[in-house]
Amino acid sequence: MLIILSPLLLLISICSLLFQGLPIIFKQERVGFKFGYFYVYKFRTMNINNDNLFITVAGDSRITPWGKILRFFKLDELPQLWNIVKGDMRFIGPRPEIPKYCSQTNFYFLNDIYPGLSDYSSILLRNENVILRKIGGKKPYETLLKLKIDLAVLYSKNKSFWLDFKLTILTFIAIIIPNIATRIILNFTISKKLPKWYDFVYTTIYK
Repeated sequence: MLIILSPLLLLISICSLLFQGLPIIFKQERVGFKFGYFYVYKFRTMNINNDNLFITVAGDSRITPWGKILRFFKLDELPQLWNIVKGDMRFIGPRPEIPKYCSQTNFYFLNDIYPGLSDYSSILLRNENVILRKIGGKKPYETLLKLKIDLAVLYSKNKSFWLDFKLTILTFIAIIIPNIATRIILNFTISKKLPKWYDFVYTTIYK
């Protein structure tokens, strides 16, 4: 996969260099399998010296114009294919969290599964910065984190080749028609297995 996408990675790197300069890549510490730490890689989308600020919301002035394009199409995540090659992550699995928000009590599933590039949360929360603004308040991410944890636990308890295949298909659908992917998860996963989150997902994420 990394070899196949190398022309695209090279093109994005050149555009990043032209439009926002160095550095092209930024790395950030995350918590992985069995609570080991590793660095996740992304194309830089924010002004220099702002990437250490973890949470962004819609309209955040720290995001560069080129960064907005990368984030919209999720192209900033592509360097994480290197994390997959290294064995830090899998293609499908809960998104790796920063140490600040990751406790062994809530993230116990990391004892059994690796974090991944895509999962229920990354599909549902494709526009996370917009969703955080809609939630509002002083700590909107804490609300979203509870949903992420519940979805990660659901995945870990039902992990199978078939589930990974379905999430892979939904990931590609989300890139092209995000509302369709969200609706599928809302109707076939949230409503049946996590009904307490249905109203929140419908009003805050889907609408």
